Amino acid sequence: MIAELLALHLIKVTGANGEAIELNPAEIVSVRQPGAIREHLHASVHCLIFTGDGKFITTRETCQTIHDLLEGGQ
Repeated sequence: MIAELLALHLIKVTGANGEAIELNPAEIVSVRQPGAIREHLHASVHCLIFTGDGKFITTRETCQTIHDLLEGGQ
């Protein structure tokens, strides 16, 4: 029973180059559309996920899809 309580839920997203990325939702501090920096990113990037350590992950998924994944994990 304790192991079930300690299970870590990760969400799976797709990076700009098609690589699978698993993220801990507890580490995500914000989700944003590329906006003005879009011209500096790969054309397949639709969303930026910012983490608590100051890094960001670019994803092929839309920000709405990321929000849906985060809500589904709660």
